[in-house]
Amino acid sequence: MTTRRVGRLPDDLTSFVGRRGAITQVKRLVSASRLVTLTGVAGVGKSRLAIRVARDLRRAFPDGIWLVELGKVLPGDDLAQVLVTSLGLEPSDLPPEAVLADQLADKRMLILLDGCEHLLDECVPLVGDLLATAPEVRVLATSRAPLALAAERVWPVLPMGMPRVDREGHVVQRATGFEVLELFADRASAVLPGFAIGPANEALVVRLCRQLDGLPLAIELAAVWMRSLSVEEILDRLSDRYRLLTLGDRSGLPHHRSLRAAIEWSFDLCSPTEQAVWARLSVFAGGFELDAAEAVCVGDGVTVEDVFIGVAGLVEKSVLVKEDQPATRTRYRLLKTIQEYGRERLGGGAKEAALRRRHRDHFLLLAEHVDAEWLGPHQVEWLTRLRQDRSNLRAALDFCRAEPGEGHEGLRMAAALRFFWAAGGSLREGRYWLDEMLRAVSEPDQQRTRALTTNGLVSAMQGDTEAARALLAEARDAARRAEYGSVLVLTAHIAGLVDLLRNENAAATSRLAEALERREMLQHDGVALLSLPNLALLAVFRGDYERAVELCEECREICEEHGELWGRSWAELVLGLARWRQGDFPAALAHVHECLQIKQLFNDVPGMLMAIELEAWVSAAQGRVARAARLSSAVAHLWRPLGRYLFGLERHLGWHAEADARIRNALPTAELRAERSRGAEYALDELIMFALGERPPAPSEEDPVRLTPREREVARLVAQGLSNRQIAEQLVISKRTSDSHIEHILAKLGATSRAQIAVWVAEQP
Repeated sequence: MTTRRVGRLPDDLTSFVGRRGAITQVKRLVSASRLVTLTGVAGVGKSRLAIRVARDLRRAFPDGIWLVELGKVLPGDDLAQVLVTSLGLEPSDLPPEAVLADQLADKRMLILLDGCEHLLDECVPLVGDLLATAPEVRVLATSRAPLALAAERVWPVLPMGMPRVDREGHVVQRATGFEVLELFADRASAVLPGFAIGPANEALVVRLCRQLDGLPLAIELAAVWMRSLSVEEILDRLSDRYRLLTLGDRSGLPHHRSLRAAIEWSFDLCSPTEQAVWARLSVFAGGFELDAAEAVCVGDGVTVEDVFIGVAGLVEKSVLVKEDQPATRTRYRLLKTIQEYGRERLGGGAKEAALRRRHRDHFLLLAEHVDAEWLGPHQVEWLTRLRQDRSNLRAALDFCRAEPGEGHEGLRMAAALRFFWAAGGSLREGRYWLDEMLRAVSEPDQQRTRALTTNGLVSAMQGDTEAARALLAEARDAARRAEYGSVLVLTAHIAGLVDLLRNENAAATSRLAEALERREMLQHDGVALLSLPNLALLAVFRGDYERAVELCEECREICEEHGELWGRSWAELVLGLARWRQGDFPAALAHVHECLQIKQLFNDVPGMLMAIELEAWVSAAQGRVARAARLSSAVAHLWRPLGRYLFGLERHLGWHAEADARIRNALPTAELRAERSRGAEYALDELIMFALGERPPAPSEEDPVRLTPREREVARLVAQGLSNRQIAEQLVISKRTSDSHIEHILAKLGATSRAQIAVWVAEQP
């Protein structure tokens, strides 16, 4: 009898980087299941991960681990014979299916089927028979779509995780320890000895990896260019990524040699309907819901049913990413790489312009619907949806700006998004788009007047009261000439806010009182409604607490009638301020906490910090000066990027100074320094929990481990391999605090090592 090799796995030609959590979890799946399939988009690294897992499992399979590369096998080829040959089985006159059943019946081996996506019809029955006739054989498959067998466990291989960036693209997490950057640095140093990621190039490398969606194939292909280009020059040339990213391993399968080949391989596996839907979906940016896909993609021979079937098929083939988020509707997303290929297939011209116009129309209608329905019970849901579609809103506004004749629709949209800008914490972006659209359209019609008014509101809330006054003056003149009555009344409400923010309290009181004479406006417009708590705040400033309470109660009644929350949160804040000034500290805290809990729903950061600052004043008045010191320090630290401290209101700043003096006089220097240091280390979510006196939620049967948001952040960094000191540096906390967090995490997980923390992180959704 001939002696055959026990297994066949290729040696790695390049080092394997990252995927530590995934390796652990896939190994666990293989030990528990007889068929495990790694799925994912082209270039995500399914094959490398499968081979690495298989290599780690060699000792568990005495009859070997056998790689069967299916990339060169054509549909219609005898797949059973391919397996017989690849597994080194003894020749026989029996049919290959019988050879497999006979010779594998008593074998304990792992078969790695790499690249099943184009052979699903052939793979499914063969693997099913194999598992039935060979009870000790296990199969680890890679495919862009699952095999859909009953015994199958599917592990989606995701793009590599990346540091967070803010809305302007600046890195807000230190890049140290992220696997995607380790991969780029490893491959770049292979062609450019001495290359390393440091402070000088970290932000550029993060931008590059984000542009490449964290796809290992794309990152490796980009790193090859470091031989002749800088990181910045590679970034500049990514506008045509399919021409740039072509220098792959010439010994590999054709669809692994370039990014274009990998994506074309996926496109060719799609049905004509899926291909058409893929191309049309490329006009979306950042994700979409099914109703949006139907609104934009239907037409010119594509039906609603085609879109539904196309979306489902593209999810199955790992082209579309399905984003399941708690308590929200299902969303889908194309990676940039996939999106750009779809845009290529769309072909530009009139067809693409028509789709982009339908895309714009859909999101314009959404914006106007939210504006019309704002004074109601669904404010939080509306804001959540607009935040999820932020990239689509930008794309629609950009279309209006760039396309001749579409400027008026852009003005409509920018003005209709006023609560997204104001209540959703997007003032800077709102100001940008309003300025852009007002420059694009100069005709003094009603749309321009509304946009001027909205821009006045946004500018005032930003603290630019001079610009706000000029914008409101232009809006007021246009509204008077054209007799836009509702716009004229609204400008009065916003002008009162501007006076308040300029500390012109007498003028603000007079203007707001005059605006409130049109009481019916309060029932229809959320901006006008805010004049009640604004006027109440002015009453507190002059010591008329009964009038302040009366105005806030009127606001709360209107809010309760409509199910409104945003205006109510400001009324609760002013009620807390009034009760504090009256010396009713328990009532003040009750209102502050009610305000804070509502503002959490909106992620209204300035509003939350203002509420916590007020709690610091109350705590100082109660003699709880250590708590007050910690709260006040945390607020000061977190307010820095927001602009004018405490909105620049002189009375607020004066009360802050009084509370600070009381704290400094009551606390010993060492204790004061310790409390302020502790406060400055708080993340916002930790500060809110401290202010509300909350403890982390108790474990439940469904979720036996509950870490605080900061502990989860620390756990993720542990999983990335960072030391305690590196974690402290990244989160800008002391090493002692980092040590404490890790001790708490270990205790909650019942773990004894950092490796166990990494495993737990990998198991999380």
